[in-house]
Formats: sequence, C-alpha cells, structure tokens
Amino acid sequence: MANRYIASPFALGPALALSGGEARREGITETLDADQHLYDKIIAVLFTIPGERVNRPRFGAGLNRSAFDNISPLASSAIEYRIRESLSRDVGEEIILEDILVKFDDADGVLVVLIDYLRREDRSPNRLEIVI
Repeated sequence: MANRYIASPFALGPALALSGGEARREGITETLDADQHLYDKIIAVLFTIPGERVNRPRFGAGLNRSAFDNISPLASSAIEYRIRESLSRDVGEEIILEDILVKFDDADGVLVVLIDYLRREDRSPNRLEIVI
C-alpha cells in the first residue's frame, strides 16, 4: 500500500473534476505525492510567522516579514539562521538540509532564498528557490 499524506492547503469541491478532459481528484485531504507533501510542509514553515499558531508558538520562520526589511549582509545571515533553525525543528525528521543561500538582488529589489535539501526517505536531492 502506498503512503498517503495530508494535502496542504485543503481544497473544497467535488471529489472528481474534469481538467483538460481528464478526471482529477479535488476536495480531498490526502495526496500520494511525497514530494508535493514535503514541499507544502516547507512552504508552510517558511511563511508562517512564529506565534501565529496558537498551539505551536515557535512554529515557522516568518520569511514574509523579511520582504520589507532593509537587507544587509548581517540581516541576510539572520534570515538564513532563522530558516535553518525552523526547518530543522519543524521538518527535520523528513529532510536533511544541505545548504541555504539568502541574497538580495539590488537590481530587481528582490530577496532570493535557495534551499538545497535531501529527503531522508530516499536521499533524493531537491532545490527550492523562493523569490520575494
């Protein structure tokens, strides 16, 4: 039997919907795609502000708060530390962090976060790139 994971975010709708001529499942709370499940968990950790979840006040990195900060080398190091600590704490059983790079692109005015990690289950390498 294949592993089943909780889908995030939950979607409401019919159990089967037509998408491009194919039936696909919607409105369910489970998925069989382990990579998508892990991606959803990482995104939830990165963009949840600590204190936002009542029963887990330390959960999250609050990355969206950094979008309007004055980014200096010291601030980017602090953001990198906050990301590393929250991912290790909240999804550390499922991933091995390889590298985290936080850089500010002055030309475009965006914050770029690159996260390289391995899934513990099969040691498959993944890269997540976030542009804020």
